[in-house]
Amino acid sequence: MIISFTGDPFLARRAARAEAELRGLEWRLLPPDPVQVRQAAGGSLFGPGGAVVDLREAGDAEWKELRAVLEELPEEAVVLIYDPKPTAARSRWLGKHSEKRDFPTPRYGEKVRWVAGEMKRMGLAAPAAVARYLGELEADLEAIHAELEKLALLEGPLTLERVKAVVALEPPLSSFDLVDAAAAGRFEKALKLLAGLLERGEEPLRILGALSKHYTRATTLWAGLQERSLNEKDAAALLKVHPFAARKLLAFARRQDEDRLLRALDALAEAERDAKTGRDPVLALTRALLALRG
Repeated sequence: MIISFTGDPFLARRAARAEAELRGLEWRLLPPDPVQVRQAAGGSLFGPGGAVVDLREAGDAEWKELRAVLEELPEEAVVLIYDPKPTAARSRWLGKHSEKRDFPTPRYGEKVRWVAGEMKRMGLAAPAAVARYLGELEADLEAIHAELEKLALLEGPLTLERVKAVVALEPPLSSFDLVDAAAAGRFEKALKLLAGLLERGEEPLRILGALSKHYTRATTLWAGLQERSLNEKDAAALLKVHPFAARKLLAFARRQDEDRLLRALDALAEAERDAKTGRDPVLALTRALLALRG
């Protein structure tokens, strides 16, 4: 029997480990080595065998050799395959030859609900705002779960302020404050926010990308507003973003005009070209912020 675990790395690994424990298998991730997998799955005098195989780094050649071994294993041999992000071809094979268990990464509201569920499972009592704060961080589930384990060691009530002070994850890179400051002509504040992002280790090109995405999304909403009325739900569906981000983008788009949006997009595109062709990326980013004042 072959059981594969795909999807979110943390959820898939946790499910694979639980299955291994259920079947009495040692939790030891084997490389995609045909010899090791055959030996582990072949069993011994003490009973049937079993293997847990890690395919995260498996190349096409390694997979081809391992696949031949898997297809020859007896039905009683148990092989658990941990493969969060399989190739399309490997995914098709797993769907046909294994009991494929997929664990998609929760997003937006689902991610917040996942955090709330984990907190309940761990006995962590806290306001709903705590789950929302953690669920909206741009961090993977494993990192968030590690923070929850840390919070579980604290004594006393978990308030949002206390959680923010303890959690080591940075809030997501957001262009809203930076754009708002620059667009309102508060250039000194924009520079201060930029300095904070750079000190935190953010790459100038990534910040430029976030600003470009901000204005591209705002332009999409502005164009939509010229045709019909848009509410927060419409904006979220149109942009495929979290409702919180959609609400802020919609408010921003309503304050813009076409010329201002196009000038901003041109300035950001020029800044990205400069940064990618050897010029000082921080200087290019600073000039772009100046141009956003319109």
